[in-house]
Amino acid sequence: MKTILIVDGYNVIHGSDDLKRLSEIQLEEARLKLIDDLNGYSGFKGWETILVFDAYQQQSLEKREEVHGRIKVVFTEKNKTADSYIEKLVYSLPKAYNVRVVTSDFTLQQMVMANGAERVPVRELIQDMEASLKNFRDDKRKSVPKQGLKLSDFLDEETLDQFNKMRVKE
Repeated sequence: MKTILIVDGYNVIHGSDDLKRLSEIQLEEARLKLIDDLNGYSGFKGWETILVFDAYQQQSLEKREEVHGRIKVVFTEKNKTADSYIEKLVYSLPKAYNVRVVTSDFTLQQMVMANGAERVPVRELIQDMEASLKNFRDDKRKSVPKQGLKLSDFLDEETLDQFNKMRVKE
């Protein structure tokens, strides 16, 4: 069954110590870091991800959608909350999908569960992303074969014999 992860972006930024600190310095950098982290996470999990940001600090009055790697990033139109966008999206998705929604808004969590989707607390997503990254790195280390190269792999037989004779004399 296809899994769709829907994420309220600012809830995650404000729920993560690192992203929150970064957002206080440069909000755009915090958004880009979250996009990058979710890309890796979505790839590792094999999920489709939709990341939603309110039109906070946006000049445009229209909704904007962008694709970044494996995820779709949505900036809602001005005066429309991420919660209302997510609610409408969850309601419109086919029931055949496994829908997981990351939000800290209690009312949205209740609506999500009433529509058959799974609510995911922000803290749980952050912890799972960290664990997935650790697992990915561990798997990558295990899959890299040890080189095991020897000097003899690069020498012709005559030169190798000379080295062996020198080694035996000492």
